[in-house]
Amino acid sequence: MYAFLRWVMRTVTRTYLLGLFRVDGRESIPRSGGVLVCPNHQSTVDPPMVPAFIPRGDSWSMAKAEYFAKPNFTNWLFTNYNAFPVVRHSADRAAIKRATEVLRGGHVLVVYPEGTRIESGGLRRGEPGAGFLAQLTEVPVLPVGLIGTRECFPKGARFPRRVPVRLVYGRTFRVPARLPDGARVDRQDAGDAIMLAVAELLPPEMRGEFSDVEAWRERVGHLRQYG
Repeated sequence: MYAFLRWVMRTVTRTYLLGLFRVDGRESIPRSGGVLVCPNHQSTVDPPMVPAFIPRGDSWSMAKAEYFAKPNFTNWLFTNYNAFPVVRHSADRAAIKRATEVLRGGHVLVVYPEGTRIESGGLRRGEPGAGFLAQLTEVPVLPVGLIGTRECFPKGARFPRRVPVRLVYGRTFRVPARLPDGARVDRQDAGDAIMLAVAELLPPEMRGEFSDVEAWRERVGHLRQYG
């Protein structure tokens, strides 16, 4: 069912946004092994779109626990789209355990570091969860920039709009738990390093709290280990 739902999402996106949809950087996606995928989040279309265009069939997504609260169509859809619940803004041990199993098992996990949809369109500082998972599992982080999805499907819209949409995959990197001198890397700093990588994929007007990318590079850029 998951493969079918991803196919439906790809088909609908490419058909409806014919000539307006573009995917960049797919060559950056590791074809095997655990990968932590971290996109910005500004539209309800983001969660189905990102996994649909990852060229791997073993991706999972974290989604807010409210979607799984009742045995209805929403629950069925998210479950069959390889999503599992997380209680947002909390140390959800069950979700962390599931996430680490996915990543250490060599699979893909999609996590939205900001923790919620940002309706303003500008980036906010992420919560420490994504940084914590990156440090705990030591898997590569794949930053993703979503451009135009807010305009395509804004809050309150009944149908998507035909506007340009881009999905941009950046270079993978790792976030260490400790620096070479043995000092521990703060989880929030790890999360900021991930959000900085996302910001670098977006146009300046979408960077929000990360608009001064040079200042953020000086602060947390050294925490990203490439190669």
